[in-house]
Amino acid sequence: MTNEFIDAYSDDQIYLTLIKDLVNDHPVEVAVPDSIKYSAFCRLWVSMAVGSIESMIKVWNTGDELWSDIATYLNRKSNENRIKDLKASFERRGLNLDPEIYKDFLALKYIRNAYIHSDWSPSQRSYVVSRGFPGNMMQFNKEHLDRMQKVYIGLMNGLGMINALNATLRR
Repeated sequence: MTNEFIDAYSDDQIYLTLIKDLVNDHPVEVAVPDSIKYSAFCRLWVSMAVGSIESMIKVWNTGDELWSDIATYLNRKSNENRIKDLKASFERRGLNLDPEIYKDFLALKYIRNAYIHSDWSPSQRSYVVSRGFPGNMMQFNKEHLDRMQKVYIGLMNGLGMINALNATLRR
């Protein structure tokens, strides 16, 4: 089953990676400070990553018991509880991701929200900084991008495995 939003996010992921490589290898752009380039890459990546994960949860919702605990992520509740419940859903299925992935995903949600809404919540900024990310949209670096990608890949793969298992069980 294809979905335009999941396909779009997948394309965005591919092209952001290609653009990063092109920019870093370009004879003129290579002179641009990494702080400028990687801050832009991170802001775009975090927007795509959080949107993509949330799209997978919404689109792959089968409306039955096999996905119901994951689908509660989209219910109105605090971001902290969303992440806690998502972690519990993964663990119920034997998917024991590094706990740091969930903590970083919460930081990514806060970064994305601050970027999209052009405003930091002081408590969310504090959490982001406590996770080792900058509290300023202009201060990301390559290590931050690598972490963002690790979080995205971990959660994407976990959701993909759950979706595949559910599709098999529904037959």
